Amino acid sequence: MKIITTAVMLGALALGGAAAAQNPINARQLNQERRIDAGVRSGKLTNNEAGRLHAQQRSIRHESDAMRAANGGHLSRGDKAALHARQHRADRNIIRKKYNRAHRPG
Repeated sequence: MKIITTAVMLGALALGGAAAAQNPINARQLNQERRIDAGVRSGKLTNNEAGRLHAQQRSIRHESDAMRAANGGHLSRGDKAALHARQHRADRNIIRKKYNRAHRPG
């Protein structure tokens, strides 16, 4: 069972690296989602905090999709800057929530 789990994790890491090379916006999105999930597993994030952080990531993803649809599947330089700024704010939110005094019981 451990071998299968390890193989799945290595495959996910390889795919994550491929996504980073193709599109840094999507790679950052994936990284943020993983950090939120890790915070829940470690107990540093409550379920409510994680839900809000996931909602923020979902909102950024929807905005990115809308920007791509408006530009024929591509992001302009301004679109990338706007998404980067939103991801930066989301990153700060993740840090604040993980290191506040609220923790999941257990």
